[in-house]
Amino acid sequence: MEPISQEEKRDYQEILSQIFGSLAKKWNINIRVLKLLEELLQHSKSCSQYMDKIPRPYYFGNTIKWASKQARQAVARHLKRGDEHYLLCLRGAGLKMRTKFQMAAMGI
Repeated sequence: MEPISQEEKRDYQEILSQIFGSLAKKWNINIRVLKLLEELLQHSKSCSQYMDKIPRPYYFGNTIKWASKQARQAVARHLKRGDEHYLLCLRGAGLKMRTKFQMAAMGI
């Protein structure tokens, strides 16, 4: 496997800092950390799919039209997002894996 370039390490640190905060900027990015990031993305995938289905805030007006519109928009959000993840889901999954990331970054 090719070594990770400094530019790639900075990019991954930026991604991880969005999930874990400034702590991730101090981590040593290695192959184990990248494998954990892949695992994290898998864990957050189902959460992100469910987030698409949550109705958006109600506005006063015709309730039936609002419900119908919310159902159509939920399908549209899911289709448009493709493989993207909600940051909320990434952070939630990340909380469970934070210690693993810290240990991997230390080479443990």
